[in-house]
Amino acid sequence: MRVEEIMSSPVVITQRNVRVKHLKETFDRKKVNAMPVLEPDGTISGIVSVRDLILADEESLVQDIMTDRVHILLRNNRVSDAAKLMVGSGVHHLVVMEDGKVIGIVSSLDIVNQYALTNS
Repeated sequence: MRVEEIMSSPVVITQRNVRVKHLKETFDRKKVNAMPVLEPDGTISGIVSVRDLILADEESLVQDIMTDRVHILLRNNRVSDAAKLMVGSGVHHLVVMEDGKVIGIVSSLDIVNQYALTNS
């Protein structure tokens, strides 16, 4: 199975200069658990997750709480490789890119759900 079969798309994104207060509202409204952080030119500079929001001051900026090490996949990568990358790097979200653009996001929950569906 390929990543493109389980990834979430389109992806809700944010920018580094957004206040955490507004980010929390977007997380709630869009019902997402992580967002890639994009620069104005479209390059990815980080990722922010619900976990990052837990202790964050509402007046701080995304750039203050984001993780700047983003793990990237391609749509045709195998889901098993995505799972190994998550386990090996201790992350729960991977960004799917194509031609330098964010096209999807895969979470550990996406992988668990797929496993449960195919092995029930």
